[in-house]
Amino acid sequence: MKIIIFNFLLFLLLAIGYGQDCTDFHQYHCTYADYTFFYSRQSKSIQFRKGQSSEIQIIAYAGEDYYLAACGSQKLGKIRFRIIEDNADRTILFDNADNEYLESICFTNEVSRNMIIQLSEAEFSARTSGVIGCVGVVIQLRKTGHIN
Repeated sequence: MKIIIFNFLLFLLLAIGYGQDCTDFHQYHCTYADYTFFYSRQSKSIQFRKGQSSEIQIIAYAGEDYYLAACGSQKLGKIRFRIIEDNADRTILFDNADNEYLESICFTNEVSRNMIIQLSEAEFSARTSGVIGCVGVVIQLRKTGHIN
């Protein structure tokens, strides 16, 4: 019985020690826009494994300027993000791979729409496929036409 309890406690300790908590990663590691933008509660952090692809659904409202920044743990390398319109065609509105993997973008939204932020790593290597890290997305907004 003591061996079973010892093995259980050892397993629990290892699980806690090797697990990675990515809660609020975006708040402390991603860049923010200037003070004219307000933080959106649609911002998120996720645990990410090399080779993985994830999607975050957001709603972008008409008449708003948006700032979006994606960042990841250093061991994951550069993060690729694409902004996709959530419709039958899944129209790609922006791909940071076309812009040297920019970490952030500002855009104006003229029509309310559902969007998907698709996250992946810029360069996948099978040799490091087991690496786990955190990825964060910061979303900020302000009314269109705001003057600094």
